[in-house]
Amino acid sequence: MMDHPEGLRIEPIQRIHKVRPFDCGEQSLNEYISRYAFSNDRNNISKTFVLTDTNNHGYGYYSVCASSVEFSELPQGATGRLPRYPIPAALIARLAVDSAAQGNDYGGRLLIDALQRIVHTSEELGITVVSVDALHEKARAFYERYGFQSFPGNELKLFLPIETVLKTAISYKL
Repeated sequence: MMDHPEGLRIEPIQRIHKVRPFDCGEQSLNEYISRYAFSNDRNNISKTFVLTDTNNHGYGYYSVCASSVEFSELPQGATGRLPRYPIPAALIARLAVDSAAQGNDYGGRLLIDALQRIVHTSEELGITVVSVDALHEKARAFYERYGFQSFPGNELKLFLPIETVLKTAISYKL
C-alpha cells in the first residue's frame, strides 16, 4: 500500500471501496471497476488496486495480471539474450482515474505503484517485460512519458523491459 501526503492511499480492492459511480470518460473502464474488478480479483483473474481516501472513496484504479509476449513481437533491440518463445510479462490490464480527480497526477501515482508491485513480484516470479494495451493515442502518450515503447506494427500495444523498471525504480518513489 502506498500512502500519499494528502491522505490518499493505494490498496487492494475491497467491498468497502466506493467505486460507484465512477466515470473516467471511457465506458469500458467505468464498467470494469463497477461490475467486474472485485469478482476478478477474488477469482485471481486479475488483481485490482484502488486509489482511495479515508472515507474509502475511489479516485482511480489499476488492474494487473500475468501475461506473455511473443518473442517475434518485440523489436530487435529488445530481444538481446531472450529465448525465441513466449516471454513472461506482467500486464497492466487497466488504469483509470475518475474525471473529477483528473489533473492531479493520480494516473502517474497509480502507474508507479503498479510498477513497484511488479518489481516486487519479479523477485519471486519470472517477468521480462511489463506490457499495456493503450485505448487511444492520449493513453499511449501517457505511458510513453514513463519510458514505455510501442511494439513494432502496433502503436497502442506498449512494453517496458523489467530491467528498465529495476534501473529506474528509485526515481519512481513518490
